[in-house]
This record gives sequence, C-alpha cells and structure tokens, in this order.
Amino acid sequence: MNIFVFGIDGASPDLVNRWIGQGHLPNLEKISRSGISGKLKSTFPPLTGPAWSSFQTGVNPGKHGVYNWLDTSSSYEGKVINSNSIRTKTVWSLISTYGGRVGLLSLPVTYPPEKVNGFIVPGFLTPENASQRSHPKDLMRELEDSFPEFDHYVREYMGGSKKEWVGYLKRAAASRGKASRYLVKRHLFSSGSESDNNLFMAHYFATDLVQHFLWDEVTEDWDPRLDVFKQVDEEIGNTMEIAPDNSVFLIVSDHGFGPIDRIFNVNNWLRKEGYLTLEKSAKTLMKQTLSRLGLNQHRLKPLGEKIYPIVKNLGLVSGSIINASSHPALKAFFLSDRDIDWSATAAYSKSDIGHVRLNIAGRESQGELEGADVNRLTGEIKEKLKEVRIADTDQKLAEWVKTKEELYCGPYLKDAPDIMFNSLKQNTLGFGAAMFLSDELFNTPFKPGNHRRNGVLMATGSGVGSGNVNAEIMDIAPTLLNLFSFPIPEQMDGEVIRAISSSEPRYSRPEDFYRSREIREVPEDSRKKLENLGYL
Repeated sequence: MNIFVFGIDGASPDLVNRWIGQGHLPNLEKISRSGISGKLKSTFPPLTGPAWSSFQTGVNPGKHGVYNWLDTSSSYEGKVINSNSIRTKTVWSLISTYGGRVGLLSLPVTYPPEKVNGFIVPGFLTPENASQRSHPKDLMRELEDSFPEFDHYVREYMGGSKKEWVGYLKRAAASRGKASRYLVKRHLFSSGSESDNNLFMAHYFATDLVQHFLWDEVTEDWDPRLDVFKQVDEEIGNTMEIAPDNSVFLIVSDHGFGPIDRIFNVNNWLRKEGYLTLEKSAKTLMKQTLSRLGLNQHRLKPLGEKIYPIVKNLGLVSGSIINASSHPALKAFFLSDRDIDWSATAAYSKSDIGHVRLNIAGRESQGELEGADVNRLTGEIKEKLKEVRIADTDQKLAEWVKTKEELYCGPYLKDAPDIMFNSLKQNTLGFGAAMFLSDELFNTPFKPGNHRRNGVLMATGSGVGSGNVNAEIMDIAPTLLNLFSFPIPEQMDGEVIRAISSSEPRYSRPEDFYRSREIREVPEDSRKKLENLGYL
C-alpha cells in the first residue's frame, strides 16, 4: 500500500468546486470524480497550528494541547509553538513503529523534526538558522543543492506588484512539487520495494497566503487565487504520475477561506465591560489619549503603507507591512500587553479568531481568579458576548459562544481558552492577537480574507469508494493507520473514514500515547513570520 497526501492550505470547498466545474483544476477534478469528495471540518479556532496538530494526531486540542500559534502557559506574551508543543504521539511516529515508511515535506508544526522511519523536511516556522532543519540531518542540504530555490517558508506579500508576488507564489509551489518528486524517487522508493507500506505527504502554503492578502483583488480578467491553485493542481498531477499502481491519494486542507469585512477588537470590548484594566502610569495614559485622537495602528495604516516601501528600501525594516504594524518597537508608542494592569484584569484575548482567556490563579503568571469567581465570570462574559451587536447593524456578532468544556476534552483542557465565539458567518473576525489596534470596538481588517471552518476532502485510488463524504480533520490519522491495517490508539477522537478505508479497524491502547511538553527553542524569526501574517 502506498499513500500520497496533498495538503492544500486554506482550500475552500466553495471555491475549489466552482473552479473544478469551470474546468480549471483538472487533477482535482479527476480525483473528486473517480473517488470521494466533501468537506473536512477543522478545529476551532480554524487556525493552521491547532488544525494541522489535530490532523497529525487524530485528537482534539484538549488532548494534543495546541490551541493557537502561541503557548501562553508560562507568560502573557507567549512562546511560538513547535512540534514539541504537541503532547501526543503523531500518526507518523505510529506508522514508523509498526514498520511503515514516512516522508513529509513542508507540513506545519513538524519543526523540530521527529525521528521517523523515513524523512521529514519541516515547513512553516522552521528557523533559518536551525541546527536540524530536516530528518535525516543532511537531507535539507541535499535538497537545497538539488533545488536552490527551495525554502521552508513561502514569503508573504510585502507590497509592490501583486502580479509579481503571485508569480513568486507559483514558482514556490512548483519548487515544492519538484522537491516532492525528487524525495519520493530518491528517499521513499529508493530501495526498489514499492509494495511496502509507504506514506508521502506534501503541503502547499501558497494557497493560504494568496487568499489572505489578495482575496479582494479578483477582477473579470484576473483571479490571483486561481492562478496559484492551478499551479498546485498541476504539481499534484505530476506527482500522481510517478506513484505506483496500488496507491491511494488524499487531498486535505486545514480550513477553508472567505472574505472579512470587519474586526471586532475583543480586548477593547473587555475594557469597556470592566474585565480588562490598563495601567495608570503616565506613559499608558498618554498612549490612551493618542489612541482616542486617532494616533493608533489602525488609523495610521494608510500612511504606513505609503511610507513603508521607502523605509524598507532603506533597510530600516524587514518583512511585510503587517509585520511592521505589530513590531515590538511599536509597543513604546501604541497600547499593548505591556500597558495592562494584570493584577486588576480578569480576562483578555491573545488570538486572531474569537477567544477569551480568564486570568486564573495558578495558570496565568499574575492570575487572581479562583474557584467560584472563575465559574461566575465565565458565565457572565459568555452571556454578554451573545448580546454584542455588529456596529451599525441589528446583527448579533456571534453565531455561538461556548466554553472550553463544550468544545474540547482531554488532559490539557486547563490550558485552553476559557470562552470561544464564532463570528465568521457575518464576515467579522473576533481579533485579540495584537490586543489594541485602535480605540474602537469595530475596525476594517488588515487583510481581506481569513479562515473558515470547512476545508476540502478528496480521495481516490485502490479500494476508495465514491460520492459525497464529509469528515473531520481528526479522522485523517486513524484512516491512514487503517489503510495500512495498523492498530488505531483508542485515545484518538477521530473515526476511520470508511469510504476511504473499508476494512474493519483494529484498536490498541498505547501507554505512551501522551508525552511531556517541551519547547526547546523559540527562535525570533519564527515569531516574526507569524507577525508578518498578522497572527501576533
């Protein structure tokens, strides 16, 4: 059995199916018509970090412990997550243990790469100066020698010609496709034994980036999103051509995409309701005054967009305009987490998709809330969020508001955000990542597109059924194990997608399924990459 998994980051069922119907994506069309096609429901929040972590483990975030881009268990500022943040065994480790071979290319949250029977070239957030950029250690050097243009990270939009940037994204996707075929031939089937249990996965990140930055740039003559998806479709088709006859092919995405019209500034709302308190120092009071007068990050964004290319060309800043807008140096001029009086704060937000954390004693470093106060405030904030109305409309902000116990379960539930709300139906993003972008409750967004919960699922090949099939992202890991006839840990939350793998599953209960948390390295360039995308 040979399994090929293609991760198309941010692929939305609506867009992909429309483009298939128009004849633009012939290889995805071939897969969907000859096999199954449907929606793959993501985690909440539908962020790359927790979603690909659930994909790799078959469990909800309450079991793997990744809820966001940041681990805030030891500080309010937080540490950027990496593969050591995942507290359960991965499906790659399990396949290796059972004798299968694994090859991963550019999958997020795989740095530092774990030791598997095969190879891992990690993806997004791999530090440029990392000591081990692949497993085996020398593989990345070999890949760079063969494909000098290959990079762990696909660059975000930094201003200038949008068509030139889309051309760069297409070249990055093509480079990833070429690297895929090189690695499959040289390092997965190099022994000449194509009948063993082999799994290869390639992840394409360019599809996510083009939607974040250019969602609203579509015209009658040009759709930048389609340009990138067509390149990825071509690379998938080329890789399928080198696969053995007994292969199964899966197309998965960590979430979908859609337009964003407004940002709901969660921390401003918490201030207004009395749950978040700012310091009363002269510096903080001055920042508050300036923000009220319009001297804040949101109001100055248009000016910054004009000045930014000039100062960037002078070498004074790096990265995108979004990176510049969230640069730590700006904390000296604009309100930030440094201005919060944590001893007098009950709740705050540090995520770019709706969540609220309570300032709990023993969990947060300066937490004050205990016992009955935690339960009382949870219920109180939850009910108030249900009543928030979008500015200048009669629409409620939240489609739903839930506690962490309603969304998650597992040994790491205590680390989860305490309250979450979904507002994406109204194209409004509950935003708390940069904490204070303005003095208002609602603003226009920095980026025109953002995540939706439904991603894409397709499969075809030996033994795969046909028709419309929907599943959850947690279902992929047990399905992969079942395709190989390997036992599935009982601790997994996902279920086997029987239209992909029809054989009766076998189960086991490994005692070492959970592992201790350890984040050994939090490189500065990993944080900058998240700032570039507006996630911090």
